[in-house]
Amino acid sequence: MNKFYMELDDRDNGLSVTLTIAKNEGIQDLYTRLSTYDMAKFIDLTKIDTGNVWDIINDFPADKIDAVFIISDFQINESLLNTTDNIADIDFKNELYYLTSGSKSAHILEKYRMININVKQKSKSYELEIVESLLREQDKNNEVINGLVREKQQLQFSRGRADDDDLETRYLDLMEKYKQSLDRLEQLRSSKLGKMQVAYWNRKRGY
Repeated sequence: MNKFYMELDDRDNGLSVTLTIAKNEGIQDLYTRLSTYDMAKFIDLTKIDTGNVWDIINDFPADKIDAVFIISDFQINESLLNTTDNIADIDFKNELYYLTSGSKSAHILEKYRMININVKQKSKSYELEIVESLLREQDKNNEVINGLVREKQQLQFSRGRADDDDLETRYLDLMEKYKQSLDRLEQLRSSKLGKMQVAYWNRKRGY
């Protein structure tokens, strides 16, 4: 469903209005309503498919309404941006692209390329942070397992020397923790992301 949202200040005065489009239906009527708002106008296209995004942008009456389109990273590339004459400026914030309507800027593609490089570098850095975090978790699991193995050996040695009723309970509890730790480690290793993490970590360590 297509909806309007208004941002208000602390006195309930309108600061901006956002039209969120979920269906490419009745768009012209929505534009007519949008044009009546005397404030900053945004059109959120993140909920529709890429083809419809650019149909809407290309058909937008940029000569009559000033607005900023909001789209996701996967909804834009250089070829798509090059097909439109309705975008005057481009920016990236809060993990989304903001495209300002208007006559096409001669530098719009160059600016997009620079932004896109930064976005991809940021994405790679974030992915590596996730990888390293999960691999640290794997190392932590290994430490826990090694500790459990040592405790298991100590308990086995104690069982052979003394008749302690509590030892059996402690031993069974330890074995259950040991099994759970192995299961978690195996799940990490067998997942697609886990395999990538292990490969990355091994390369980093020089294995």
